[in-house]
Amino acid sequence: MDTQGPQTKKAQKNSVAWRRRVKSEYMRLRQLKRFRKAEKVKFQFLVNRNKIQEKTEMLNEEWKKLRIQPIPATPCIGQLSTKKCVVEYGFPEFKSQTVMMRTLNTVAGVPFMHSWSPLQQNFMVEDETFLHNIPYMGDEVFEQDEAFLEELIDNYDGVHGDREGKFIDDEIFVELVDVLSKYVDEEGEEKEDGQEGDAEEVEEEEEETETVKEEPESEETPLITGKRKTVTKRCEQPPSNRIPHDKIFKAIASMFPDKGTTEELKEKYKELTESPSPVKLPPQCTPSMDGPGAQSVQREQSLHSFHTLFCRRCFKYDCFLHPFHATPNVYKRKIKEIRIETEPCGLDCFMLLVRAITDTTITVCTGSYRLHWH
Repeated sequence: MDTQGPQTKKAQKNSVAWRRRVKSEYMRLRQLKRFRKAEKVKFQFLVNRNKIQEKTEMLNEEWKKLRIQPIPATPCIGQLSTKKCVVEYGFPEFKSQTVMMRTLNTVAGVPFMHSWSPLQQNFMVEDETFLHNIPYMGDEVFEQDEAFLEELIDNYDGVHGDREGKFIDDEIFVELVDVLSKYVDEEGEEKEDGQEGDAEEVEEEEEETETVKEEPESEETPLITGKRKTVTKRCEQPPSNRIPHDKIFKAIASMFPDKGTTEELKEKYKELTESPSPVKLPPQCTPSMDGPGAQSVQREQSLHSFHTLFCRRCFKYDCFLHPFHATPNVYKRKIKEIRIETEPCGLDCFMLLVRAITDTTITVCTGSYRLHWH
């Protein structure tokens, strides 16, 4: 029992430190993204401003060649200064214009309302995981069962009041995982400052021992130096194909529970970091006929996506009302179940009449056929 207490305290302390680290890095990445967006907006504004300036100069040059009669300004006589609007120009050659101001009365806005309309069919939707408000069940419920509120929040993924998860996107998620991976080494252990200091001391001691060693022991020195070089290279160049440790995804999942569990975040990181191969295509998929990798395939294979994704009942792609793969039809046609009789049932059966008509038709056709040849 004595060993479990410090271990649990250490694990809790480690989780709190990781949550604090995730939050600080997340806020830093958000601020950095905001600065990048602001710089991009400023640059685009300057580009648009230069284009507008060029167009304005071209129009001014064209206006100088035209004969324009200016409209005299209508002075406002007997009106208050608040009842007129003055239009001023930034160019000195244009005079200011005054216009009568028309006051528009305020109109009350339409109040917000929700209405319900009947549907002709059912629509498949995902379960709601956000608890927007806590329903009031009465004071007696909370007094008798104190765990009711906690169980209610747990059923909704515990995202009540958590608004930070809405701002994280795929780009910030990948950057956050890459930034947090520097705190974890290849074995999944944290890189603490004390360990870094010990590593520096070990390197200094190795350098001192290398200088003190005699010539017979010089064969071992390249091994030590080569080992130290590989360690430094390994720290400087983190492998790109390696998946980060589970601690990172666990900490992100605890901070953003609506983004999924630890395994879901790991799979999402794999999908986002995998480089899409231009040659590799999904199964049963043909390359574009207009692209460089066009292939000559059969009609069924080229139209496989159309036949698979297009719904003949809704006349749209990716229909979620009907299954992707056609289910076996349990309803059989009643016409096929009726047994077709081949022999007449009696003297007054219709098959005798049909057979007589067909025999007469064949005789007439044969006679005309012979008559035609004779």
